[in-house]
Amino acid sequence: MNPTRKKSPAKPSGRRYSSVADMLRGENVCEKMQGDVAARSDEKKIATLLASMRAQAGMTQEELAEKIGRTQGSVSKIENTPDRDITLGIIQDYSKATAHRVSFTCGKPMNHVEAVKNNAFSMRRHLEALAIIAQKHDELQPHIQGFFGEAFFNIMTILSECQNQMPKTREDFEILLTDMEESAVSAHPRASKSLLA
Repeated sequence: MNPTRKKSPAKPSGRRYSSVADMLRGENVCEKMQGDVAARSDEKKIATLLASMRAQAGMTQEELAEKIGRTQGSVSKIENTPDRDITLGIIQDYSKATAHRVSFTCGKPMNHVEAVKNNAFSMRRHLEALAIIAQKHDELQPHIQGFFGEAFFNIMTILSECQNQMPKTREDFEILLTDMEESAVSAHPRASKSLLA
């Protein structure tokens, strides 16, 4: 092959892909290369998240570097480094600079049932805390009570919609959520139709 010969530019295929993995499969890249790319991506999930947080905040690497007291080069290195080299301090710096909340868990992934239970107990803790605030501050009580009503409606709506996606195994069993407010609005046109804030 002649080293002085110019390579012709790659021609766009016109196809669109939702991920790099889809693109590699769609362009018939060999499986070994697909595996290598996937392994590198798995090693940099946190770094990719940090870069995404910065981009969503509309910040350049230079702007973020100035906020966290680093150089643009060090920010570039952070966003391209394996996850094992990223410290909690770096994650905290990005979180503060971009005003993003970051939740970090480590360990065996929860299954769906465990995740639902975990979130339900977390919701209970927060709702109990709101109830205590309402007991201590009379002026907040109506607002918190209103939120409880909204939360109840939203949770029941989610459960009902998900239940409706379940396979129909028994014809003699039904869960039905009826919007009682709709009936009240029909009977009383001046009634507020808004159930959600």
